[in-house]
Amino acid sequence: MIFGMSTDFNVRPGKTQADAFDESFKQVMAAEKLGIDAVWLGEHHFSPDRSVLASPLIIASAIGSMTERVRIGLAVQVLPLTNPLRVAEEAATVDHISKGRLDFGIGRSGLTLYYEGYNVPYAESRGRFMEALEVVTKAWTQPSFTFEGEFYSYHDVTLVPSPYQEPHPPIRVAVSSEDTYSMLGTMGYPVFIGANSPMEELKARLKTYRQAWESAGHAGEGNCFIRVPAYLAETEEQARSEPKESAMWMIQYGARQLAGSAASAESAARLTAIANQPYEDILARRVMFGTPEQVIDRLNMYQDELGISGVVLETNYGGQIPYDLVVKSLRLLAEEVMPSFK
Repeated sequence: MIFGMSTDFNVRPGKTQADAFDESFKQVMAAEKLGIDAVWLGEHHFSPDRSVLASPLIIASAIGSMTERVRIGLAVQVLPLTNPLRVAEEAATVDHISKGRLDFGIGRSGLTLYYEGYNVPYAESRGRFMEALEVVTKAWTQPSFTFEGEFYSYHDVTLVPSPYQEPHPPIRVAVSSEDTYSMLGTMGYPVFIGANSPMEELKARLKTYRQAWESAGHAGEGNCFIRVPAYLAETEEQARSEPKESAMWMIQYGARQLAGSAASAESAARLTAIANQPYEDILARRVMFGTPEQVIDRLNMYQDELGISGVVLETNYGGQIPYDLVVKSLRLLAEEVMPSFK
């Protein structure tokens, strides 16, 4: 199993934006030293209470320069908000700086707030995403290319630099809506899923994804990483109490700030429903907080039920957990959990 740490460069109470950068880079270096397989970077805009991570490829470049081993992933680059040719150039550049350690995670995001800020109609997000993905892959794999679409057009352009990895950095797509599972299976892309959805729903949708994958003739059965908030401590009581304030802040933030900008009424209703759940239900269904033994059991369940091959762990869910506790949790993960899955 591949173990990844997700970081959103959160702004903690009483800290400055400069502190958020400094502390997050320290956490990345801790992950490098502890042997975590990958660090994953989100993308957030216009959210000063939450994150300063508006430019994930710039952050990825910095991480590539300061580390030697850990893979650097995007989870995710919001592809419809960008000029895809520019993103292809920048991602290929990061791939060189990191000597081939970039994982290109992409998605549309379900937050209309980002689109409104960039003056991009959310109704165009799927069309823009599909065109942008085609542009990026053509730019990475062809000596020169021409593309004519509804939203983007390029004429006889050559990408410089070409990617360090051959043929290009691995591409992984965030998936949430039901119809997207079969589409991405047919296209043959590895996926991210979130742990927020009910287990039976995830199982059914991944079955659809893998059936489409097989029907399209792709090798294997499809590759899936699950994203889940995670926190480890020596005792169950510590694992529940230490991240509680941060987790509940994030859940309430989602209901208060994000539900109003969710792309669909279904997403907004889901966020509101989660916010109204008791903490015990959050612990049981939405997060992975526990002792190393409990986390091992949960990961085995994910493997058995969903066939996952990797995890993207939100190790500071809500961004309010003190740095020392986050690193302590990472150390328990590296030393007491990861060896069980190698």
